[in-house]
Amino acid sequence: MKHYFALFAALLLASCTKEGDTIYMPDPNEEQASTAPLVTVIYGDNSLGDRSYCDMIYEGVERTAQELGLRTMQLSPQSTEEGLQYLELMMRQMEAATDTVRRLFIVTSPVYDEYLRSNSRRLEANARADLLYLETDTPLPGKGSTLYLPYYGAMFEAGAMMPALGPRVMLIGANRREQAVVEAIQGFTDGFEAGMTSSTEKKEKFLATTFLDETGDGGYDVADTTAMRMIHQWIADDIYDLVPICGGAFNTFWRMNEIEMDGLFIMGIDKEYRTPRSRLSVVKHIDRAVDRCIRQWLSSEGMPKHQSLGLASGYTEVVRTYMDYPEQYMVEVHEQLTEEKLKEIHETALRKETK
Repeated sequence: MKHYFALFAALLLASCTKEGDTIYMPDPNEEQASTAPLVTVIYGDNSLGDRSYCDMIYEGVERTAQELGLRTMQLSPQSTEEGLQYLELMMRQMEAATDTVRRLFIVTSPVYDEYLRSNSRRLEANARADLLYLETDTPLPGKGSTLYLPYYGAMFEAGAMMPALGPRVMLIGANRREQAVVEAIQGFTDGFEAGMTSSTEKKEKFLATTFLDETGDGGYDVADTTAMRMIHQWIADDIYDLVPICGGAFNTFWRMNEIEMDGLFIMGIDKEYRTPRSRLSVVKHIDRAVDRCIRQWLSSEGMPKHQSLGLASGYTEVVRTYMDYPEQYMVEVHEQLTEEKLKEIHETALRKETK
C-alpha cells in the first residue's frame, strides 16, 4: 500500500519544495491541479471488497462525486496501523494547509475511535477541512460530525417476523465490542422473543448466538473451511436460519451454504439479497446516508454535529424476500404475518428504536 500512502501525501500537500529552500514554481502552461472539493474515505483494514457495507459506502461516495463534480480518494489500508498513519498524515497536513481546497474526510471504522476522539480538535486550525465519522452515537469532542444508523428497530422487526418463517435461528456476531453489532443482535433477540411461533411447527422456537471473535474487535472474515464446518454443525443441530451480523464474513457463509446440499436459509444483512434461500433482508442504506452527508457538507448550513438515521427515516428497513416464494408454500406464513400484524410489528419496532 506504499503507493497509496504516497498518493495520499501528494494530494494533501498544499505546496511542495525541491532540495534546499527553492520553492517549486509550476509552469503556467502546465495543466493546473484541480481545486474541486476532495472527499477522502479511510476504511478499516482490508474492508473494501466485502460486497456489503463498505462497498456500499464506496459506491455511494463515487455516485455522489460523479454527480456533483467532486474528486475522491478511497483508502483501504492493509492494517489498522497503516490506517492510523493515514489519519496522522491527514491531521498534520490539515493543520499546515494554506490552500483553498475544501476537503472532507470520511472515517468508516470504530478501530480509529480513540485516535479520532483524541485528535479531532486539530482540524479546527483549518476552516476548509471537515471530518465525518460513521456509525457512532457519540459526537466527537472537537471538530467533526458523526453519523449513526441505528439497527435496533429494523432488527427487532425482522426478529419478530422470523418465528413465523423459521423458528430455529443462529445469530452470528462479528464481536462483542462493536456497538452496531451488539445493538443489531439485541434488537433481533428482543423481536424474536416477542414474536409468535408457527402453529404447525413441531419444534419450539429456538435462538442461539455465537461470535466469530470472542475477545477482540475482529470477526469480519472467516475461512471457507471454518464456515463450512460451522454450517454442518448447525444443520446437525436442526438450525433452519442463519443471521450473520459479521461484515464480509457474511459472504463466506453465503457461498459455503450455497455449496451445501442441505443448506440453511440466510437472512440478508446491510443489502438486499433475493435468492431462494433468503426469507428476509435487513437493509442499511449507508450509500444514501453518505450521499446526504456530502450534500450537507457542501451546503451553506454544513453537516449537523450528529445525526441518527434509522427505521423511522427510511435509512434502515426490512425487505420481505419471502414474498418471492410461490403462494402455495406460504399459506400459513400469510395467515400469521397478515398486513395488520406486519403493521403492528413495524409500529412496535419504531417505538423500540426511539427509546
